[in-house]
This record gives sequence, structure tokens and C-alpha cells, in this order.
Amino acid sequence: MPQTDTATETVPAATLYEWQRRAQRHLADLIEHGATLDLPPLLWTLAPNGNLIGTADGIGFTPAIQRETVRRWADHAGARVDTEYTTDGREELYAGWKDDERRTRGCFRATIFVHREAPQPGNR
Repeated sequence: MPQTDTATETVPAATLYEWQRRAQRHLADLIEHGATLDLPPLLWTLAPNGNLIGTADGIGFTPAIQRETVRRWADHAGARVDTEYTTDGREELYAGWKDDERRTRGCFRATIFVHREAPQPGNR
């Protein structure tokens, strides 16, 4: 499909694609660093504006592993982890970062269902 200059909001498609290509190159570096430094693998998302989102959710991620994963990646990027507790029993972790050299930004995040940490009947 040919690339057009159709705008998404006010940003031309060509610009969005350039931001995504830049972030894709940075993502390749992040994955290499993660493997080299033995950081836990993340689920990665590349947003239309080029932001990278590394998520520590999914099968095999206990709440403790989710917290540790976000903390370790945040430490690697020099980001601070913010935690918010929602009224419906979720713990939301978020660590935003910006890389001025590569002109990319993103975050590491996790959604933890706190009630899963409590002992369940028949599971004590």
C-alpha cells in the first residue's frame, strides 16, 4: 500500500511512519540490552506516534514478578515507577522514559489485580 500524506489528527502519515521506524530501531536495542542484562522479557507495543510500551502482564507473571519486571526495566532506563491503586482492586504501575539521543519515548507498565495475591479458599 503506498504511503500517503493523509494526516492522523494533525500529523502527516509520513511523519508518523518516521517516528515508528526510529522507535523500531530503539526497540531492537532495548531487546538486545534486555537479553544481555538478563532483564525479564516484556510484551512490546509500538504506538502510531512512535511511543514504545513495554508491558509486564500475561500468563506466568505473578504480581511479584510484574512489580520486579517493571522496577528492573525502569532502573535500566533511569525512570521512576509510579504506582496507583484503583477503587476496583487494581494496582497500576507506570514508569515513563524519554531518550533524547534517539528522540524516542515510552513506558514500562503493569496492571496487577491485587485480589489475586490474597489467599483464595482452598488455596492456602
